[in-house]
Amino acid sequence: MPSFTYKAYDRSGAECDGVVEAAEPGEARARLQAQGLTPFELTAGEAGAAPASFPAFSLGEAARFSRQLAALLRGGIPLARALASLEVQDGWSGRRPVLQAIREGIEKGRDLSAVLTGLGGVLDAWSLAVVRVGETTGRLDTAFGELADHLARQQEHRRRFLSAIAYPAVTFVVAAGVVAFLLGYLVPVVAQVFADLHGRLPWPTRLLIQGGALLKGWGLPALAVALAGWVAGRAALARPAWRRTWERCQQALPLWGPFLDGWRLEAWARNTGMMLRCGVSLLEVVRVARDSSDSELEREALTLVEGALEKGEPFAAALTRSAAFPRFVVQMVEAGETAGDLGGLLATVAGELEAENRTRTDLFLTLLEPLLIVVLGVVVGGIMVGVLLPVYEMNRLF
Repeated sequence: MPSFTYKAYDRSGAECDGVVEAAEPGEARARLQAQGLTPFELTAGEAGAAPASFPAFSLGEAARFSRQLAALLRGGIPLARALASLEVQDGWSGRRPVLQAIREGIEKGRDLSAVLTGLGGVLDAWSLAVVRVGETTGRLDTAFGELADHLARQQEHRRRFLSAIAYPAVTFVVAAGVVAFLLGYLVPVVAQVFADLHGRLPWPTRLLIQGGALLKGWGLPALAVALAGWVAGRAALARPAWRRTWERCQQALPLWGPFLDGWRLEAWARNTGMMLRCGVSLLEVVRVARDSSDSELEREALTLVEGALEKGEPFAAALTRSAAFPRFVVQMVEAGETAGDLGGLLATVAGELEAENRTRTDLFLTLLEPLLIVVLGVVVGGIMVGVLLPVYEMNRLF
């Protein structure tokens, strides 16, 4: 997306500058005004400019960066010195180039949000919006503290999910290895021994041998076709229409559909509440959520919400424009608007949705583990029957 360098007045009348990403100058001005800035100079970025780009921080790195920077800023250390302090820490040895680039940008008088944006998305759009508000309000330490807590919570959710699926995944991999060993080594050996004795193999064993031969002869072509299908599917999902169809198919699946919708809604409520508590304007929050979403259906829903907000409708009424937001969420948002604590109420909504998602996850894993064991037991048991039947027949021959 094109970028524009701006100079503007903040709410206190102080002059500030930075970089904003937008498709056109009108959108750039609208985004700045949504942040409480009044632009008086707007210049399009140079077409041939190629700013330095670094890999984005991982979730853990972003949480640690925010937490350590918040602690240093609360201690009264200037931003450039705080970044220099992070540079020399052993834990940031692999990220020193990006920290150095951030510090050099600050020393040149640029805003932190503009520096981070120019480095190719080191932080995500949610985090950048919080940083911009922290700069505007002069509470950058508070913004980074809130951001650190938010990212740490996300990291804990991811860790809990990965630990929950670890057992089924390991079980599947081990069982697949056992099946491959039985089909690829043990069954052919037993079959050859039995053939040397001029005995007729039982039909389960013959079936296993034919299956192994089929896998050996067509395994690689089938794998190539599967990879080609995966690549074609990825290319198709890059088109919005195909992606919408895929998402609707996922929503129609039992267990998985409600789980996916609940997870996305929880992430939206938690991120939106965090940004509102940090002082980001509601319209800017909706725009950031729309632009950073990887779901076409969610983008469509938030576009409808954005249009309603621009017409002056309350947030709760704007959410009813789309069926993506349940009645429970709309009622909580309405209560938050009435009480003047929309960010806090959305945090409560996120907590409720987290509890529901945890229940769904536990139910899914409770059903998955025994189902996986039964399926693998049937497969391995069938193979063992095919292996042991020739042994039993050999005992009868002697």
